[in-house]
Amino acid sequence: MTSEVKNLQTGDSKSLIKFASESEYQKYTEAHADRIIVTYKKGVYDVTDFVECHPGGDDMIKDCNGRDISDLFHSSYPHQHSSSASRMLVNYKIGELEGESSVKPNNANTEAYPTVTPDYIQYKDFRINRKEGFIFQTFNLNKEQYLDFIHHPLYLDECKLFSWKFFEFFTRNKWWYIPIAWAPVILYFLYCGITYDYGDNRSYVDHYLKLDSPQFNGAVLALCFLIGMFNWGLTEYILHRWLFHMSDKLLNNKVMRWFHFMIHGIHHLIPMDPDRLVFPPPLGYVISIGVFAVYNILVGGNLARIFYAGTMAAYVMYDYQHWWLHHGKGGLEYFKDLKRYHNLHHFFDVDQGYGITSKLWDYVFGTVIQIKEQKLSK
Repeated sequence: MTSEVKNLQTGDSKSLIKFASESEYQKYTEAHADRIIVTYKKGVYDVTDFVECHPGGDDMIKDCNGRDISDLFHSSYPHQHSSSASRMLVNYKIGELEGESSVKPNNANTEAYPTVTPDYIQYKDFRINRKEGFIFQTFNLNKEQYLDFIHHPLYLDECKLFSWKFFEFFTRNKWWYIPIAWAPVILYFLYCGITYDYGDNRSYVDHYLKLDSPQFNGAVLALCFLIGMFNWGLTEYILHRWLFHMSDKLLNNKVMRWFHFMIHGIHHLIPMDPDRLVFPPPLGYVISIGVFAVYNILVGGNLARIFYAGTMAAYVMYDYQHWWLHHGKGGLEYFKDLKRYHNLHHFFDVDQGYGITSKLWDYVFGTVIQIKEQKLSK
């Protein structure tokens, strides 16, 4: 099962089906019971191929089969839809309702942008070749073009970052790669934290953490590990806000734009690509060196190792949760709310909502996404 779909070029009006009445439209949907067809402002859309990619989950779209979604589309429940969503919707247009209808008229601007074909993606003043690696094509974009490129989310059946297959292999990562890649690291640092003597670099609680110490305390060990896990939430926020969403000044630099695209820009371009949702382990290892360095400077010794092991264990949980926020179904209401919240970050406000595992640090730093609640029309 895949979560990628083709973006089709919008056909001209002559290729659209003209429905003379709602009853004619209903007969069409009944005759195509295997398809999911909706109306939006008198336009008729077959969204079957979009179901698995819908950021809000597939149940919502399935429930709307055969119905008009005009009110729902502009409501804040279950999540706000951006102008990008409107532009994506037009890719699935198959017809128009004519004559008298209870459906609202189509007075919205839903032109497809960018234009996507099997060979290229056409933006206002530049073109991306889909047959070549995207990474090096970003070098040819100025800052405004680059931001235009990554801030229009797409659903592509194929997205090549590198033209060379060897490098391209490392850009695709299944969610289950993460525990395999990180379990040995976590266990190693946990082992070091309870066995080694770090001499002058020891922390003030190391005697409670070493197994061979008369003062060893399992409760203290567990507490320190949990503190390390809690610290991930702040680490996640800092990385997401100030590294993955680096300042405009840094993006003035061509090399920094290339680096940004490689570590996060690609995710905003194709947010539903299941193979590019978790962080590539090689890059993760590099960034984690900085995390350990901070712990080693601040506390050192065994405690630094236990903190680090806890933080990286929480990171593994985070990476799986991030994958679930894009592709998971069901679950507790808490996680459903986080799913809606994260979708708002991608499709509504990329400059707010940096928390993934929780909203805690968004509240602390004042970056919670605020949307105006709207009631659906009856």
